[in-house]
Amino acid sequence: MGMYLVSVDGPDWAEREFAPFLDEALAARGLPGCPGPPARIADFEEKLIPRMDDFAGLCARHGVAEFLDATLFVPVDFPGLIEIPVETSFDDVTHVFSAQRLRAAIAPLAAEVGLPAVLPSGPLALTRAIEDPVTFYVALFQQAAGHALRNGCPLTYV
Repeated sequence: MGMYLVSVDGPDWAEREFAPFLDEALAARGLPGCPGPPARIADFEEKLIPRMDDFAGLCARHGVAEFLDATLFVPVDFPGLIEIPVETSFDDVTHVFSAQRLRAAIAPLAAEVGLPAVLPSGPLALTRAIEDPVTFYVALFQQAAGHALRNGCPLTYV
């Protein structure tokens, strides 16, 4: 069994408890709620196989490691992590991070590792195509942020 980062479509979002807690937390910050994702979206799915140690070190050197604690990425712009009281498979709370902030955090990492401008896309495309763990995770989070923003959908780990 592995861990996957996947997109959340409208029906899946409706079945989960995220929305009211997230909207409440966003309202407390003076922000509008998170619109639900469309009913149908292009799937995003990548398996997190390689160890993240070197990637986490790269994030720390750039001062952008905060998103590594997130378990839900949403297409709403806000600073920092939001904690909501929804249990996940990996924690007893959900830590939410902005996809806009994720995209900005990954940009200098992509430049440092020389990430190609064009990357493979589609479910598990990066998992199959990129062998270097650091490059894989930079590509994964860059693609995840872009997917969330293009499709107006959250992403979460399963």
